[in-house]
Amino acid sequence: MKNPLMEFEDALALSLNLVKSVPDTEEVALEDALGRVLAQSICAREPSPKATNSAMDGFAMRLEDVGKLLKVTRIIYAGQSVEGVHIKAGTCARIMTGALVPEGADIVVPFEEMDFFDDEQAQAPSKNYKQGANIRTMGEDILVNEVIAHQGERVHAGKIALFASQGMARMRVFKRLKIAIFSSGDEVVALGAPAQAHQIYDSNAPMLVSLLKSYGHDAFHAGKLNDDLESQQEVMQTWGNYDVVVSSAGVSVGDKDYFKEALLGQGAIIHYHGVNLKPGKPIMLASLAHRPTFVFGMPGNPVSCMLTALTLVLPMLDKLAGARTRYNMLRVPLSEHLFFKGRRLHLVLGCVEQGVFTPYRHNRYGSGAIDALGACNALALIAPGVLEVRESVDVLFYSLAP
Repeated sequence: MKNPLMEFEDALALSLNLVKSVPDTEEVALEDALGRVLAQSICAREPSPKATNSAMDGFAMRLEDVGKLLKVTRIIYAGQSVEGVHIKAGTCARIMTGALVPEGADIVVPFEEMDFFDDEQAQAPSKNYKQGANIRTMGEDILVNEVIAHQGERVHAGKIALFASQGMARMRVFKRLKIAIFSSGDEVVALGAPAQAHQIYDSNAPMLVSLLKSYGHDAFHAGKLNDDLESQQEVMQTWGNYDVVVSSAGVSVGDKDYFKEALLGQGAIIHYHGVNLKPGKPIMLASLAHRPTFVFGMPGNPVSCMLTALTLVLPMLDKLAGARTRYNMLRVPLSEHLFFKGRRLHLVLGCVEQGVFTPYRHNRYGSGAIDALGACNALALIAPGVLEVRESVDVLFYSLAP
């Protein structure tokens, strides 16, 4: 008797609930923090801006002197102290972007708005400027002790700039998971060796390694499982050295699909095997009985492997890594009607351009259509039981870039 398929939402919830701890932490230099997960929230050491400064190149003056011919008393550059400088009535200062605004000045009038100026005199137009115009006030963006990044956030280039602006040279992050990627199948040939007519090149392992790396994980290709029960069990004895193992192929019900049997022979716990989605139904999640290692058995077809990795593997990996990632769906218009059969959750590859989702090849492609993976940037999830979609779809954008 076949086990019933688990619903997609139940499989995802089950996998996330299995995560009971966070990784150990380590301190890294700022230049090594890109893509790492913060192990603690970070508060600002200094206000931003650090001091009140000019937002424009222009003239710093008193609001009451707008429209009057003023004497230019000095030039103020960025990086220059204004201690002791005071803008008196009837005077102004030529000031550059980022320069500190001296005491007495209420506004900065940009050069291009001035009625007249030379090295000695300047006159702003008679118009209603607001107090503080073109002036960036100390702390208007960030206050001292304000939280600028939360525990569980991944560090990206923008955060690097923010931390650097606060003078932060090092930070505490979670240690990366050790994720091993295994190939499977006697027909699979490693890259660099010639493949005969009855063989195929190993595309799933490089794809999975690059996909996980693009999402900030440390993954590597650890080897290949042969279509032999004993050799698979022998390799599995080393899997306790990893936090997560992701292996592609061998999870269906073919004569040489020994993956589940080999896992059970090692005392593994099978959390689910078979999810009610298309493509990717055979996906499996297990854990080793006495070692804190999770094992994903992925479908062998490249499209199925990629899409189940995006929807079921990555969310669990992020939680295991201590990340607070949320894979939010975006509802967008659909370029054409879609029709479905059966009551599975359907995963549809396509591209979002100008805010519209266009299914790849009108959603007429197979689970081995590797060309689809290189041509698309989004994935639509169609709920089980929906037979026709006419107007809009829920889309997950995905990244394949490092």
